[in-house]
Amino acid sequence: MKLIAQLKLQPSPEQAVLLKQTLEAANAACNYICGVAWSTRTFGTFALQKLCYQDIRETFGLSAQMTVRAFAKVGDAYKLDKQTQRTFLPLAAIAYDDRILSFALPDSSISIWTLDGRQTIPFVCGERQRAMLRMRQMVNCAAVCSCWSRRNVTASSRV
Repeated sequence: MKLIAQLKLQPSPEQAVLLKQTLEAANAACNYICGVAWSTRTFGTFALQKLCYQDIRETFGLSAQMTVRAFAKVGDAYKLDKQTQRTFLPLAAIAYDDRILSFALPDSSISIWTLDGRQTIPFVCGERQRAMLRMRQMVNCAAVCSCWSRRNVTASSRV
């Protein structure tokens, strides 16, 4: 079962800019990968990684794990339909896993990877959400385009 806990991030103005830039770079990388996938008619995640992994790392400045998540996003986008070239909006949602984002519940903060390195950002949430995060086994987080203007991040936790 998938449970959703919505948190409100409280980044500084500088951190909000970094989060937005990271989101834009990740989606630009996804669009680049989509171009390679379309031109080579290669749609599998691992096959695409063999074709352009290093290019993505160098061109967009993403960490290894963010690069892998970008390939997974593109691979998932092409699973159902390979007849239409995919594109992603600059502020489209991206998935974070435990290597990219971690929770420090006692401090009510997250540690998240950005283009400028890790940032520690405070968050607020209700007791129900905090209890869900305490008992989580695995957390995947999606950073959604409106996150940085409203400063929300949604965490999906499988329990």
